[in-house]
Parts: sequence; C-alpha cells; structure tokens
Amino acid sequence: MEKDYNIGYAIVSLIFVTNAAGFIITAFATDSVLAKLGRARTLMASELVMLAAYIVIVCTPPFPVVVVA
Repeated sequence: MEKDYNIGYAIVSLIFVTNAAGFIITAFATDSVLAKLGRARTLMASELVMLAAYIVIVCTPPFPVVVVA
C-alpha cells in the first residue's frame, strides 16, 4: 500500500486508527440499533456495510477514501 499510494508507514497507520475509532463509536450506537432493527437485521446491515467498504477498497480509490472506508 505504501508503494501504490507513495505514502509512508505513519500515514498507512491511519487505517488502523480510524478502524479503532469506528469500533468505539459503534459501541455507543449498538444498543439503539439493536432495539430498532433486531439482532438479525442488525447483523445483515453490518455485513452490507462491510461489503460496501471492501468494494470501495478493491476499486483502489484515493487514499483518504480508503481510510474512510
């Protein structure tokens, strides 16, 4: 990834930092989403979000889009 985007290791680590921030933010929202959608629909929605993120990453967009995905 460093070679493809011509960036350093510190910039690539932003992927892991935003991943951790996403987990923390999701921890606060999980109960309300479960209450509204139920367990099965929440699981399906989370899988669809992950699939969308993987599709974005596979398309090799600019690096900031990869970090957000």
